[in-house]
Amino acid sequence: MKKSIQLILLVCGLATLILNGCKKKETIDVDNETQSALDNAIADQEFAGIVPTTNNHAINTKGTGAQNGKMAAPCDTLSKISGDTLFGTIGHVDPVFELNLGGACGQSFTDGKIRSGKWQIRLTNKIKIAGAKMIIKLINHKASGITYSCDSIVVTTLSFTPNFVKFNYKLINGQCQGPGWTIKYSSDRTITHYPKGNPGGTDPYTELFGTSDGTNRQGRTFTVNIPEATPLVKYKSCQYIQRGILTLTPAEFKERSIDFGYSVGSNPAGGCDDDASFTVNGNTIAFKLK
Repeated sequence: MKKSIQLILLVCGLATLILNGCKKKETIDVDNETQSALDNAIADQEFAGIVPTTNNHAINTKGTGAQNGKMAAPCDTLSKISGDTLFGTIGHVDPVFELNLGGACGQSFTDGKIRSGKWQIRLTNKIKIAGAKMIIKLINHKASGITYSCDSIVVTTLSFTPNFVKFNYKLINGQCQGPGWTIKYSSDRTITHYPKGNPGGTDPYTELFGTSDGTNRQGRTFTVNIPEATPLVKYKSCQYIQRGILTLTPAEFKERSIDFGYSVGSNPAGGCDDDASFTVNGNTIAFKLK
């Protein structure tokens, strides 16, 4: 009798393990995880705009070596707070410039977001020189109620022409903080900035590709890859990424493809809207970039 009871308990225990295992697999197979895609977009859209905005102001700031370009509206709002621009001379000290987001001219950002805080930018050489670096620090940077911070953003000039400038961009230990939540984010990207913008010369834009990784507000880690063939495209006048396709893989879930050019209703594909889509397991789901 005792052996029969033990056998029954063993069978019940195995059945419980099997059922729980099936439930766990079923939960993972139902793949509707969109939080990582949303949080990646929140981080990318703001951090990606910092480099071209810095370059736009450097173009109109004496001594930065970025004067071959063109900004849509002339306003020199980078203020030198230390060092000098006599690069390569004896006793030279790298200059540090500052941009006050609250006092910057209206053409600094035309995407409708309300920003405050400051950036400090140290230059190791004239920006137009290949290998020159901009080391950017964010001080109390806020945009539309979200606080953005990082250890630093290291921007290295790859090439500089009258029509575009190409940088390598490393975001080190970035964070986005809102009411009761935090997103962690780091990236290593190639950014091409077109300061002359569209054919009308009125809307500068940026293309970027590369890798990133982060932790969403629910504590789930994720990795991102943007192929060079489908770079993300963001215009200065739009607060959203407008085009591009990336792959994103949240922990414990399958890789999914995120299309920022997806639009719904009467909105044109690739227009300035908050529509995007992700495709996983052959299913496409629309979501909002906010």
